[in-house]
Amino acid sequence: MLEGRKLSLEMQRDSNGRVWTFLSWLISIGCVLLMVSLWIGVAIAPPPPDKSQDNMAQAHAKVIEGMGRLKSSLAADQELTPELFADMGEWIALLTHFSQASAKAIQAPEDSRDAQTWPGRANLILENLNALLLSKESTLHFLRTRDALSALYKPKGAISPQASAPLTAFREFSVAVAEWVKLTAPLAGAAKSVTVTPPLTWAMLINSKAPWQQINAQMDALESEAKLTDNAVQAKAAQALLNALNSNNLMQSIRTADEQLRKVWSAHERLLASLDQLPPVPQVVLAPAPFSWSQLAFPGNTAEGLMGAMGLLVIGLLVLLAGNISRQQHLKILSQKWLSLTQQLENTLRDVTQPLATSVTQQEDLIADFNRLLEQSKLLQQAMNKPLETPQKSLEDQAWRAASRMQADLENELMLLREKLLNIHLQFCSGATHENLVYDLAFTTEGIQTVLTTASDLGRSFAILKEHLQTTETTGNDQEVVAMMLQISNLKNSVKRMTQQLRELSNQLQVAVEDVPDGQRFEGASRQKSMGRPHGNPSV
Repeated sequence: MLEGRKLSLEMQRDSNGRVWTFLSWLISIGCVLLMVSLWIGVAIAPPPPDKSQDNMAQAHAKVIEGMGRLKSSLAADQELTPELFADMGEWIALLTHFSQASAKAIQAPEDSRDAQTWPGRANLILENLNALLLSKESTLHFLRTRDALSALYKPKGAISPQASAPLTAFREFSVAVAEWVKLTAPLAGAAKSVTVTPPLTWAMLINSKAPWQQINAQMDALESEAKLTDNAVQAKAAQALLNALNSNNLMQSIRTADEQLRKVWSAHERLLASLDQLPPVPQVVLAPAPFSWSQLAFPGNTAEGLMGAMGLLVIGLLVLLAGNISRQQHLKILSQKWLSLTQQLENTLRDVTQPLATSVTQQEDLIADFNRLLEQSKLLQQAMNKPLETPQKSLEDQAWRAASRMQADLENELMLLREKLLNIHLQFCSGATHENLVYDLAFTTEGIQTVLTTASDLGRSFAILKEHLQTTETTGNDQEVVAMMLQISNLKNSVKRMTQQLRELSNQLQVAVEDVPDGQRFEGASRQKSMGRPHGNPSV
């Protein structure tokens, strides 16, 4: 029944059915979850959106606009006025606030110096703007210092440019002042007596860098030249220039303004570089939002969600239909296999029935032979117990000839029966699948072997009795005949038991196929349940 167990396991597994069931459950769960998400979207209002990025974009737009105006105020033709520096103060306040907000938004340190991010770029711009504001006074009084220096060299001034020899500190200082005045010279008006003073611009301030540095470099040389002893004329001129500078407080003003103007030139250059290619809008690092059931809502509108749910329902119905068809096909294939298997088993059982009936018939014949043998043994016992009219020797010979003939017939029949049962056993074992029948036939064969052994013992008993009767005179003692009759009775009873067992086995096989026509469906399972399972192997 190995094939039957395999089919049962295949029926229990049914992998195709499990796949379709899993798909149908999955689609059903998806449909339910979609409906729940639609309900959440309708019943639960979502939390207000975080506008931090929008606010940052608006602030960035204002800063970009302010930085554009700041860049235009740093143009070469921009006039340097107190209002310009006041506007710088406003831009510092705006940029400081944006720097702090952007640093907090992107979670960067507020003192960052990274020019690729807004906090670092804003700190660099603020540093340079503060440098310009701190140098406000020196910058606005730049032309006043120029006018004070040029007044020393006017026709009525205290200093004459030709008062010293060339390549002296006095002459180089005078040349630098003349170059500075030339670069920032007043414009001629419509009338010769009217001059228009040009406004101070970034271009004028930057162009004055070279003569200004030359003036500051020659001031130390003037002090050294004023102390010369071997050239009194050169020392006198240098001393006169130093006295003129000190009397007008220009020496201290120039030295004080030099440090601040150096910062202004450097800050202006760095500001122009910092205002190019400003960083994009900072991406705000949002804190993780608290959990809200509205996050599970359907992302689309309600109509789209309902259409999706209907689509899932239709797909689920199609999957269920496909699964049902698959199960029916699976059951159809298994039923065909079961039908083939049961037909094979039915044919095997039908093939076994006839040999069993033949075996029972032969054993019944054997029992009849045993009965005749017992009757003849009783006659022999009666003949031994009373005197006979016939000679003793002829009666003994006749009795022994009959016993020998019966013994030979018994042995021949048992040998034939044993060979037939062995053939049945081998044939059934080679193709049958019912284990109990195989065991019953095997034990039946062993029982026949026992009968054959007992018959051989009977032959040996006859031989011993014959020898004993030939060597001793016959008396009224019939103990050997009684023992022989007892053995024959035991042998007959054993054959009866085997016959009964074979009949029971034949009845069990008949129960399995008694109501099944040849070649049709095997339906012995329900009958077997009502009558009970066949018993195990009977003992011989």
